[in-house]
Amino acid sequence: MADIQAKPVDWRLSPFFRLRAVLTAAVVLSAAGSITGSGAFAAEIKDAPRWTKGSDFSSLKDWNLKGEQIVPHGVNPLYYPITPGHKHALERRDHPDGRYRKETVVLDTAEDFDIRGIGKFKTAVVQEEEYLDGALAQRTLNWIALDRATNNVLSFGEVSWKIEDGKPSFTGTWRAGDPDGDGVAEPGLLMPGTFKVGERYIYAGSKSTSYGGAENMEEGLQATVPAGTFKSCVRVREQDLIDLKDINDKIWCPEVGLVSDTSDGKLVISNALPSSNPASNVSSIGKLRDKPAKQKSAAAKVSIADAKRVALQRMPGKVTDVTIEKKRGRNVYVVEIQTGSGEVDVFVDTQTGEVVGTD
Repeated sequence: MADIQAKPVDWRLSPFFRLRAVLTAAVVLSAAGSITGSGAFAAEIKDAPRWTKGSDFSSLKDWNLKGEQIVPHGVNPLYYPITPGHKHALERRDHPDGRYRKETVVLDTAEDFDIRGIGKFKTAVVQEEEYLDGALAQRTLNWIALDRATNNVLSFGEVSWKIEDGKPSFTGTWRAGDPDGDGVAEPGLLMPGTFKVGERYIYAGSKSTSYGGAENMEEGLQATVPAGTFKSCVRVREQDLIDLKDINDKIWCPEVGLVSDTSDGKLVISNALPSSNPASNVSSIGKLRDKPAKQKSAAAKVSIADAKRVALQRMPGKVTDVTIEKKRGRNVYVVEIQTGSGEVDVFVDTQTGEVVGTD
């Protein structure tokens, strides 16, 4: 886990918000002024949600976005460089689904937008590829841009695919300006140009697909991760507003960007680092994709019929689907059950028949 040290924090209040409660975190602050990572998974941060509604955060109506000010490429002091060719990777070996790696590349292309009330503009296309135990598992294209007037980094949506045996299958998308349930999806703010502790903002604006708010929690941190030691860092807490149990903390540092994520792990390489740092070598980006590994699952000892029976004992209802996936470090049957209150997935170990979790 990252070794994070705190310097005195300027507890300034945002001009838009007041900090109404004592900050609680996934880290513990000692009297000596040092912070130690909690080791929690994103969905295992046990703090109760600090904010639960979209109205608790600033959103499109507050940001005065104008198409002529939005550009696809640029640099925010804390965000990673949004310039074609930027590459970085995070790794997390204690991920519940296996050895995890996320590779990020800013592609040399742009996406066109024309949003009512904002106008026409282009965004960068940022590719994220996620690997489990060396096998490519997920690919996402994010549409990100910079507001030149404020230096805010903005998200305008994404499209993603699950990868199985090297073949992609569409999993979902959202796009600012497109119909979204009863309304229209809105942009999200990923990192403000000026960081102020206590400020809150919507970071993803699709109320039906990807909806969440971020809160600036701390500044003046020093963080040590595999890629190096970084100073003047900040901590941002992201709160999913669809699944309130999904809470994530991120550490962002000047020039290099994201160095620690309770969900995705720690920064291991980035070409934003000085060439004198061995972690600036990003030649491994894409190698796992070019020579894909195949996840090998041991033959199931528990039958599908027995898995259904065990799952229904835990969660009564009607089974609608059964698949085998890797969850929480094990090969499991994912038994989808329709209950009176909605759909629930029950994870049944393929070797022991034990229920190892639900979702």
